[in-house]
Amino acid sequence: MTTYTPAPYREYLPELPSWFAWGIYPVFVVALVVFCWLFARRVHRSGTGVRELGRGVVAAVKQDPTGVLGRVVADVFGQVRVRRDRLGATLHLLIFGSFGVLVIGTALVAIEEDFTARVFGWHFLRGGFYLAFEVVLDTAALALAVGTALAMWRRYKMRPAHLGGRTSVHVVYGVLLYFALSGLALEGARLVVRPVDWDRWSYVGWALSKALDPAFGAHAIGAYQVLWVAHAGAAFALIALIPILMLDHVVILPVAIALQARREPGMLTTPFDLPAIMEADGDLEGVNAGVASPVKLGWERRFMLDACIDCGRCEAVCPANAAGRPLSPRVLVQALGSDLRASVAAGTVPDDDVFAREVLTEDTAWSCLTCGACARECPALVDQPGTVVQLRRHLVEEGRVPERQAGVLEAVERNQNPLGLPSYQRTQWAEGLDVPTLADNPNPEYLYWIGCMAAYDQRARSVAKAMVAILTHAGVSFAVLGEEESCCGEAQRKLGDEAGFQMRAMETIALLEGHEVVKVLTHCPHCLATFTKDYPQFGATFEVVHHSVLLAELIAAGRVPAPAASDGGTLTYHDPCNLGRLGGVFDAPRAVCAAVAGPQFVELGRRADASFCCGAGGGNYFYRVDEERSVSSLRLAEVVSSGAGTVATACPFCLGMLEDATKSASAESLRVADLAELVAATLPAASAG
Repeated sequence: MTTYTPAPYREYLPELPSWFAWGIYPVFVVALVVFCWLFARRVHRSGTGVRELGRGVVAAVKQDPTGVLGRVVADVFGQVRVRRDRLGATLHLLIFGSFGVLVIGTALVAIEEDFTARVFGWHFLRGGFYLAFEVVLDTAALALAVGTALAMWRRYKMRPAHLGGRTSVHVVYGVLLYFALSGLALEGARLVVRPVDWDRWSYVGWALSKALDPAFGAHAIGAYQVLWVAHAGAAFALIALIPILMLDHVVILPVAIALQARREPGMLTTPFDLPAIMEADGDLEGVNAGVASPVKLGWERRFMLDACIDCGRCEAVCPANAAGRPLSPRVLVQALGSDLRASVAAGTVPDDDVFAREVLTEDTAWSCLTCGACARECPALVDQPGTVVQLRRHLVEEGRVPERQAGVLEAVERNQNPLGLPSYQRTQWAEGLDVPTLADNPNPEYLYWIGCMAAYDQRARSVAKAMVAILTHAGVSFAVLGEEESCCGEAQRKLGDEAGFQMRAMETIALLEGHEVVKVLTHCPHCLATFTKDYPQFGATFEVVHHSVLLAELIAAGRVPAPAASDGGTLTYHDPCNLGRLGGVFDAPRAVCAAVAGPQFVELGRRADASFCCGAGGGNYFYRVDEERSVSSLRLAEVVSSGAGTVATACPFCLGMLEDATKSASAESLRVADLAELVAATLPAASAG
């Protein structure tokens, strides 16, 4: 007689009353209702409505469905930003991934029992698929326990300085650990009360069943029922309470990412349209550029502040914080978020600003380098630099600008350059050189924008001279504005003088359009960012090319000789923030470095979009902020540790900051050079001038 052995299958709710099968759904509905109510309250505390939030997300998706959805998938499921921190990525992947697998597994059980089996008579949790299902779920529960334990070890034992976290994080750790362990214990108890031939596929549950069997004895069924109710009850409670626990980022972050997905790195808001105002009546009375309190921010930015999960990743990469300045982007956002929630709860708009209420200090606002490192790291896509600039705008409007910063703004207005040097000296850099102006070459391929640094700074002038030699040797048609050129206004905008910046932008755009300029070449990433991110908001349409991109093209085309040096020593490259992280230009500078140094080109530890600021951003080049150690010296230490004899950069500000740092650190043997200088050195003597 043949013995029939059933295929492995998932038994649904063994040893539980029959009404459990339908009774859990009303409880689930109640949990969802509580979740929705708490989520609405959670959204409301930022002064935003759920409908407004929903319309905003829908509008974002409609405008750029591929970009928005792609960004959400990459950041939420791909964990793109989280993966940048190795330990944080490991434990988060264990927790997030395993929890997701367990949720999917639970959903599959419910779908089979209450839909496919009940409606169609189809059971898919059978045979080999079911055995694999058991292995995966046991592994996921084990991974959840390990990941949670790692997270607790990091927080309570390692205690990294940047790690924040709300009080509920301790509750979340306990709940996650409980879920993992109680789920495994429940699996073991099930195998005690209903042993099966395939029990070893549930390998953790099977091992636990051997320990639980003698402990349960005659009370095995009762113990299993208690474990099931405790585990399921905790699950429903967690679902309901997610919006008020640290786990709220599971639902808040995808929304925040969708709203901010289209924002370009380094893109600042334009609080008013000066050209339109001037065309109307020219009256700026009552026009506010800055923000005195977070409650006055637009609803998207208010929600963005409230979306901060206090993870501290921004603080860990902030150069200002590393230098000991009174700035932590994490603390800044958390402080503004708390102030926002207090204002919304009180239903009032404060009469005074965040500085008067001691939410922040004014030194905090002036310490930011606007390098974008914090915004790059933020899982919620919070725009910390943009918020800082809005606070600076308020201080400028109030006339509360420190003497050194005020001097920079006055210099731009008075001398058309932030260095405060006479405007008649702008063309002195070209003395002795045959540099064509637009009068000499009215229709050049490139209008070479010299910028204030190369026009006035003695060290940066060599960059412009090197570029002139390269362009001349390669036969590139170019011309300069000469005395017509003035400051692009970048320092004004970053320091908060929005009206002054817009006026300068209007004048510069009109000047270039008057000359019918089509393509602009610049060696300054600060000018590049202003031309490509800010000016288009005021109608600029000309193309802008950074000199590193053109250099790479000229070298690739053989129009400029750049033989790989065999005895020039090791070369490394420092990525300027405005060119790399904010501008997206990474490959061209490296192509130039590789052409010049060949195999002796080495990379720094923090590079590309993870590069560390030189300390000049946000207008900081023109004034000094009190700090324990200069930002430039911190970067220089990384360069020195690379063993390179030369560090190349592609920004006149970085050039000046790093070279000054070599003198302060007694590291004069380290050469600091611009890419143009390295390439110009390969030209024939006559061309190099």
